[in-house]
Amino acid sequence: MVLHRCVDVVTGLDLRPGRGPSLLLIPAPAPYEPDRLLTIGEVARRSGLTASALRFYDREGVLVPADVDALTGYRRYAVSQVRAARLLASLRRVGMPLAEVALVLDEDARGASGAAADVVAAHEQRLVDGLADARAEIRRTLALLAERDRAGGASRRVTVRASELAAAIGSVRFAVAPGEPVAGAPGGPDLSVLTGMLVEVGDGEVRCVASDRYRLAVGWAPVVGSSAVGPAVAAERLVAVVPVDWADRVAAACRAGAADTEAELDVDAEQVGASVGRDLFATAVVPGSFPDYRAVVGGGPDRGAADAEGLRSQLPIGTESVGLVVSGGRVQLAPPHDAAVADVLVDPTFLHEALAVAGTRPTLVLDGPHRPLAIRGDGAGFSVLMPVAPDGLRP
Repeated sequence: MVLHRCVDVVTGLDLRPGRGPSLLLIPAPAPYEPDRLLTIGEVARRSGLTASALRFYDREGVLVPADVDALTGYRRYAVSQVRAARLLASLRRVGMPLAEVALVLDEDARGASGAAADVVAAHEQRLVDGLADARAEIRRTLALLAERDRAGGASRRVTVRASELAAAIGSVRFAVAPGEPVAGAPGGPDLSVLTGMLVEVGDGEVRCVASDRYRLAVGWAPVVGSSAVGPAVAAERLVAVVPVDWADRVAAACRAGAADTEAELDVDAEQVGASVGRDLFATAVVPGSFPDYRAVVGGGPDRGAADAEGLRSQLPIGTESVGLVVSGGRVQLAPPHDAAVADVLVDPTFLHEALAVAGTRPTLVLDGPHRPLAIRGDGAGFSVLMPVAPDGLRP
């Protein structure tokens, strides 16, 4: 269905931090039905790819749906294509180029598993060969990060608890856009930065932000120590967009540490570095301007929060949309196929992911059918979800 863009909607929602994320529960797979065509949402859930990524791979000719409705543009996939989608997701996670991914899928489709494995093995060898170069580049980057007094360059170093940094990253990870930008400047919005994660550092907290234009999530980690270098930066916040794979590595190191482990973050206009125990991580800042997330989550009054405990287990994952209604201070599902009584329509998969990181006591703020839906809880973050428009369908 047609969704309003996160960055285009300004609403008045309180911004309140929470404490620790919960685990995302993945629903059990549907029974095997080889003759049935699957929706793009079903393939996304079974493969680990997002719907927008599947659309991208269709446009690139890597994974073309078995059927596309000429009138609505709905994509339908054969059950057998789920295997190809899973292979595609796995190969892209290890950075295989699209041309080689397409070759692996073609070889696998015609039963030539040995030839497909040869392509994968060749890619693995390139990764091994490039490891030494990558380590040398990291050492050079860390040396740059150590130059704290570069002329004219403001920088900030903060210390946070590693467990809280991991929780902040984890609470927004679900909202990161897919790895392939869907548009870019010039001539349009720079959406490449949406494939990364915004890190905002100040004296009081480290804030992580992610958005794919349909949902937006914010997580916090309190600062336990801070220092600033450069002109007039003592009271300023420094922001940087980092690659999501860097954030994933930092979060994994934070989770692996002892309960009292601390993490140091160094941020300036060009690089971000993290030190967790003996592990060092460094990355160049992703160029571009992240959308003004404060316009979406900042400011004024709202209708108050409604209890959403138990809602996640009731969501009909697999449907295009679900209606929500507030009754007696609790959020309930609207009757199926009766959008008129719903306070808001949302994507159930997106809502499921947001509730999963909200903790055990989630609450929702429904501020109207065309306003972002706010999800709060006892987790380490806060998120908003754009509603589904009742007058249109998403291909």
